[in-house]
Amino acid sequence: MKTLRGRFILSHILPILLVVPLVALATLYLLETQVLLTTVSSNLEQQAKTIATAVTGNPDVLRDPKLAEQFLARISLQADRSLVLYDSGGNVVTASGQQDSTAAPASIASEAQALAQSGQPKVSMTYGLLRQTAEVLVPVTGVDQHLIGMILLTHTLDGVANQIARLRWWMIGILLAELLLGGLVGAVLAVRLARPIDHAARAVVEVSHGARIEPIVPEGPDEIQSLTNAVNELAERLRTLEDMRRRSLANIVHELGRPLGAMRSAVHVLRGETGDDPALREELLAGVEAQIERLEPLLDDLAQLHGQVSGEVRLAREEVLIQEWLPPVLLPWRAVALEKGLDWRATVPASLPAVSIDPTRMAQVVGNLLSNAVKYTPSPGRISVDAGAAEKTLWISVEDTGPGISPEERRRVFEPFYRSIRERRFPQGLGLGLTIAQQIVQTHGGQLALDTEYEEGSRFVISLPLT
Repeated sequence: MKTLRGRFILSHILPILLVVPLVALATLYLLETQVLLTTVSSNLEQQAKTIATAVTGNPDVLRDPKLAEQFLARISLQADRSLVLYDSGGNVVTASGQQDSTAAPASIASEAQALAQSGQPKVSMTYGLLRQTAEVLVPVTGVDQHLIGMILLTHTLDGVANQIARLRWWMIGILLAELLLGGLVGAVLAVRLARPIDHAARAVVEVSHGARIEPIVPEGPDEIQSLTNAVNELAERLRTLEDMRRRSLANIVHELGRPLGAMRSAVHVLRGETGDDPALREELLAGVEAQIERLEPLLDDLAQLHGQVSGEVRLAREEVLIQEWLPPVLLPWRAVALEKGLDWRATVPASLPAVSIDPTRMAQVVGNLLSNAVKYTPSPGRISVDAGAAEKTLWISVEDTGPGISPEERRRVFEPFYRSIRERRFPQGLGLGLTIAQQIVQTHGGQLALDTEYEEGSRFVISLPLT
């Protein structure tokens, strides 16, 4: 049995094969020995005592064969029973039916004498494969308690044996029916158990081949439902990663294609006759340099993402006072915001505790958040930077009044290579800025989160542990 279905069926049939026959044999043995045979011997003994009482009242029956035959004629015996009357010497006076007793008269007489002294009849059972009989030997005593004869009542147990044989066949039939029913129940349960496992296994194989699968409906026991849910989660995760891979490739091609196309056009112009103009040449070279400078941040983002994924990022931590470290970091972004016509607000309390961070990496995080805030906040708008401490956490928030982030996109803004479908925020770039920022904060043991209570604009909060 190599399949789960076969073993499940066997698990239902095996107990029946082992337990039911043992129970049936024990039941038959108890019925035969404790019920049927005991009842037969008790009835036979009672009838023998009744006959002995009748013979005691008419002792001439044991001495005159004709009277004995008349006595037997008056007694109503069942077809499977026979009666033998013996005199005091153990000789047969008369008998009903055929007798196969080979005991000598002297032996029967001595045995009857012993029974007369004890006052109890002798009951013997012969229960074999070829012969089943029950015999009761009862002594007949006179008024002075001396032995005057004996009677032997025999009962052939063919009818009882037939009843027991029928009972055995009933047991065999019940056993076969239970085996059939157990097999059917086991097959049904095995199919119901194996079906969701087969679906899950097939889904895993399809996913490994790159196919997209529909979610599997959980069914069966709780453990199988957990397996199905795990397969669904795996398929969804792989689908998300595949979409991310395709999106990242498209973003990279798009972001690299534009500056490379501009530089190629500039090279064509420089190779032509118009390229001899010094002013034009200088303008084209400045444009090429600007495109190269634009490519550098994209390549840096890719390099940082690779380093963080491969676990190669190392932090140069030091104890930093935020009120001393943060203002110089904000200064260039304040100038850019004011130049764009935005209102700038920064609140950094002077009593903040020191925190262990990598100043350069954390400055990159704050700069990324401020870059997005300045880029996507139209004039006149406002950018606010606040810092504070609560319990064992120090936080820095960057808030803007830009177009905001839709509820369905809030949970995806930290995904690598994600760019807004609505073209409201993050429609350009590789979509790595927030991903890298979040991973830097998490490497510090903190958290970068988007405040979901803002309907217009956005507010990102950096939380860092103080211990």
